[in-house]
Amino acid sequence: MQMRMFPTIGILAAGLVLPAAAALAQSAAPAVPLGPNPSECEIQAALFGAAGPGCPPIVMKRPPPPPVAAASPPAQTPASAPAPTPAPVAVPALPGTPPDPPVAALKAGLRAAFRIGFDFNSARIRPESRAVLDRIGAVMTAPEAATARFRIVGHTDAVGGDAANRALSQRRADAVADYLAEQHGVRRDRLDTAGMGAREPLLPKKPKAAENRRVEIVNLGG
Repeated sequence: MQMRMFPTIGILAAGLVLPAAAALAQSAAPAVPLGPNPSECEIQAALFGAAGPGCPPIVMKRPPPPPVAAASPPAQTPASAPAPTPAPVAVPALPGTPPDPPVAALKAGLRAAFRIGFDFNSARIRPESRAVLDRIGAVMTAPEAATARFRIVGHTDAVGGDAANRALSQRRADAVADYLAEQHGVRRDRLDTAGMGAREPLLPKKPKAAENRRVEIVNLGG
């Protein structure tokens, strides 16, 4: 894949929103928080699990998944003879090797967090954040991602009321989707949007931290 270069500029932290589609976003892998100026290769690695051709090897440090509660120990039952172990069943190999599926289909569920700046209490994207969105648009329109759909999820910090934060984050998620569609030709039916407000902080112990104001993009697969 031919990587396009864009000017390097600073990015302000941002906030965004989510509807009933929240269930799918919550079930995805933990978001990889990217820096203020990620490259196309880093965006590919975060969303697809691997960077495209021509990129250096990139290892994404993904946050650990939330701990799972331990299951209750089974109730004691009278001792009995162990059940016989079934013999392994040989599965014949299929002839030929199927072609590799698109990268986007292999890594559905991965997501990345971006710092996208907006005007105060507004869904207007700040000019200094357009370079990052241009790189995201380049990744989404690359051949490797041709079959992929994406969910754009807005998040805010805990400053302000819940209803206002959710509405603002939804408008900002919609603004990002509109930018990608209008400026990069990403089909709108490939983009889903949602606004979570402050309900999924990136830093739960610091609900008012700027890092919680972000846009996450989830790879929904083909």
